[in-house]
Amino acid sequence: MLRVIPTSSHAVVGVNLSPRTVTMSWIEPSAHTAIPFSLNAFKHIMIDIYPKQSLILYNPTRLKSLIQTFVQLHDLYDACFVFALSGQELMEKQVMLSKPAAELGHIEEPKHFSWHYYCLQEQAPGSQAPWYCCGIDRSLLMQYQLIAVQCKLNLVQITTPTMALFKAYKFLKKRGANHIQNNKTNIVDYLNLNGHIRIRSHQEHAIIVESFGLFLLGKSYYGEY
Repeated sequence: MLRVIPTSSHAVVGVNLSPRTVTMSWIEPSAHTAIPFSLNAFKHIMIDIYPKQSLILYNPTRLKSLIQTFVQLHDLYDACFVFALSGQELMEKQVMLSKPAAELGHIEEPKHFSWHYYCLQEQAPGSQAPWYCCGIDRSLLMQYQLIAVQCKLNLVQITTPTMALFKAYKFLKKRGANHIQNNKTNIVDYLNLNGHIRIRSHQEHAIIVESFGLFLLGKSYYGEY
């Protein structure tokens, strides 16, 4: 949705914000070819910084403190950051379009929202292709921009967990065909968790996949992955 401040480092930090949780993750490429990525730092917190199911912050000071502590603890001052937002103020939909450049403007309702689009199948059969669309009120988006400015973050993108999952799926689809013989059929197969989290549920697995997707979105800022 948004790029804010130019960045001077290739380290990527994902910050996943939901109405009841804050997840921060730092993932980097690894020197090990068998497991090519490493989860260097991870923090998943249950916290009330929002009204129920809302993205409207009522405790921004607490959120800033959590992010700044993570940055200071791991010396990530020059990292680039990707925020993912989920809550009732966010609009998400999938549409079929035959001429995206001409037709996307017709679905930008309400007009005071900032919109982002992603083609789900670039070579779709037939005349139409599926597109994922997400939007958020510009005034609410500005709250998160201000959080980034106040924390002095190199924020390169604000997106959604859905976009992170799409990015992770695209990576897995591209890499998986080459690694089926090595039983690499899951994002976790490519990621050294370094003891940061034990995956005991589908929810915990989804958190890791979303974090990896945010890492990929951050690296794509440089044209990588």
